[in-house]
Amino acid sequence: MYNKIVKTVPVLINAHNAGLLTKIPTWLVISNDKTEYHKLTKTFTLKNFEATWGFLTQIAMRSHLSGHHPTITTTYTNVKIELNTHDMGNAITDIDIKLATKIDSYEKSYT
Repeated sequence: MYNKIVKTVPVLINAHNAGLLTKIPTWLVISNDKTEYHKLTKTFTLKNFEATWGFLTQIAMRSHLSGHHPTITTTYTNVKIELNTHDMGNAITDIDIKLATKIDSYEKSYT
């Protein structure tokens, strides 16, 4: 089916100090100290239902091309995105930062 490319990805042990979060200031970092689970999250409010599906389609295409898939929750005009890298122990990596930056670039077309 698909060949998965495995590569070394730097884990952002302390994302706040990594300096990369300055690229995505509207995203929140969620951490659970008990499980060492970390993720980026953001909720987008879009102009209508059709805009929501256009936005989701762009995210789906980019995610498929990059081989990195977010958790997405949708209710009418609200889209919640959660990002982390499962292969790296549910950590936040530079792959998550890059995808978040790309998702942010789609927002203006749909709000």
